[in-house]
Amino acid sequence: MNIHCRGIVVQQVRYSDTSLIVKIYTESSGMVSFMVRGAFKQGARFRPALFMPLNLIEIVYTPKPNKDLQFLDDLSIYQHLLQLRTNMQKNAIVLYVSELLGKTIREHEANPALFGFLFSSVQWLELIEGDFRDFHLYFSLELTRFLGFYPRLEGHGGLGYFDLTEGRFRDVAPAHAYFVGPPESAFFRALCQPNPQAPGNFGLDNRLRRTLLQEILLYYRLHIPDFHDMKSPEVLRTVLS
Repeated sequence: MNIHCRGIVVQQVRYSDTSLIVKIYTESSGMVSFMVRGAFKQGARFRPALFMPLNLIEIVYTPKPNKDLQFLDDLSIYQHLLQLRTNMQKNAIVLYVSELLGKTIREHEANPALFGFLFSSVQWLELIEGDFRDFHLYFSLELTRFLGFYPRLEGHGGLGYFDLTEGRFRDVAPAHAYFVGPPESAFFRALCQPNPQAPGNFGLDNRLRRTLLQEILLYYRLHIPDFHDMKSPEVLRTVLS
């Protein structure tokens, strides 16, 4: 039985001289890997450009149980993302988000809330015309809601310290070195309470934006055992400066 659903391209890896392996986060089945044979051949039906990071697509495929790789029956672009391809700063955020998703999402079942968050986030970044340079920070923390370690905000309203190991704010610094201290902790907390109309603009300067990204990625490493270093943050630091 065919499955027809929306999807978000997460990653593509070249396989042999002519083919691709593509990770797509699907509305129906979570993360699914597809073999795309002959993508680099002249006249190919599914060209590599269809699998640019975070492309919003509609796909049809016939699931093969117990197979690591599936095969596409049909694919079409759901929404063209011109700004994400031509705006250098947006493109840098796209590369970061796609790398983060590839390292963190492994579930192979439908998660409507997560899919809706990802899909609407891509659409927002495409359409926003104002300042969006803090969006990757908001996105990274919001994603932890679905990964199971979103910061606990209850019971503390001051500057304080954010304990990265426990995922909560404290009045005093913890005994270990993994925490965000004032005044950065106040901005860390603000990222968890965004204005939904402007989730990409918290008024951060370049130094603070870089510092908070480092702390957020450390937060991921502390809570996801096999979360390794990422390449895209260095691009972000350069392009968003």
